[in-house]
Amino acid sequence: MWDRKELKAKGKAAYRANRVTCIIAALLLMIATGAGGVGSAGSSYNNVQKNINNNSNYSQDVDDLFEDIGDDYYDGSTDFGIEESPNGSGILTPVFAAVIIVVVLIALALGLALGAFLLNPLQVGLHKFFIDNADDQTTSLNKNNVGLAFNENYMKVVGSMFTTGIFTVLWCLLLIFPGIYKAYCWRLVPYIISENPTIKGAEARKQSAEMMDGSKWASFVLDLSFIGWKILGAFTLGILNIVFTNPYQAATDAELYLTLSGRPSEIAAPAEPVKEEAPEVEFVFDQEGMNE
Repeated sequence: MWDRKELKAKGKAAYRANRVTCIIAALLLMIATGAGGVGSAGSSYNNVQKNINNNSNYSQDVDDLFEDIGDDYYDGSTDFGIEESPNGSGILTPVFAAVIIVVVLIALALGLALGAFLLNPLQVGLHKFFIDNADDQTTSLNKNNVGLAFNENYMKVVGSMFTTGIFTVLWCLLLIFPGIYKAYCWRLVPYIISENPTIKGAEARKQSAEMMDGSKWASFVLDLSFIGWKILGAFTLGILNIVFTNPYQAATDAELYLTLSGRPSEIAAPAEPVKEEAPEVEFVFDQEGMNE
C-alpha cells in the first residue's frame, strides 16, 4: 500500500524543481478538464437541464400572469411568436422558447465537440508531461507530451476519452454515488492513454480499474487532503491555487499513477533537517612542555 505523505512529498519536490513549467501545465490542465467537452459532459448536461427547468418555470409564470391580467387584455400573439402584454412588452411564447432551446443545444454540441476533439487530447498530453516531470525535472512542454495526442493516433485518443466521459456521465445519471465510484475506478485512464495512445477505451478503463483496486478510498482521502489549500486559495482569488495547489496536486497524482503502475519515480522527497552535534574538542597535553 502506498503512503500518502510520501507521494505528496515527491509531488511537491517534482513541482518545485520545475516550478514555472508545472504552473503553466497545471493551468492548461485545469482549463482542459473544466471548460466543457466530454471530460465535463456531466456539467454540460446539468446546464441543459437547468435551462429546460428555467424555461418550464418561466412558462408557468407566464400562465399565472395571464390569469391575473384577464382574457380581455390578451389579444393573441404577433407574427414573431411574442405575445403582447398590456404595457407593450413581449412575453416569450413556445415558438420563441423552442428557438432558444435549439440555440442552447447547438452551443452544447459545439462545446462537446471542442472538448472531444481539442480539450480531451490536450488533457492526455498534459498528464504525460507530469509523468515525464516525475523522473526528469528539466522536462518542457513539447510535442512529445502536450502534443502527443495530436499525432497519428489522434482519433484513437479522441475515441477512448470520449467513451470514458460518456460512460461516466451515464453512471452519474443512474445515481451520483455509482458515478463517483466509476470516476475513481477510471481515474488513471488519461495516464494510461498518454503512455499507450493506441489503446482502446474499454481496455484503458479495465487497466485503470485493476490498478485502482484497493486504492479508491485512499485516493479519495488524497484528494481531500488538498481541500485546505484550495480553501486558502479562495481567499487569494484563486492565485494560490494556480501557482501552487494545482501543480502540486497534479504532480502528486502523477506520482500515484507511477506507484500503482509498479514503477515509482526516483525523485527524492525532501529530507527532514538533521541537527548536527557540536564537534568534540580534543586537548593534547605535551608532557615535556608541562615539566618545563
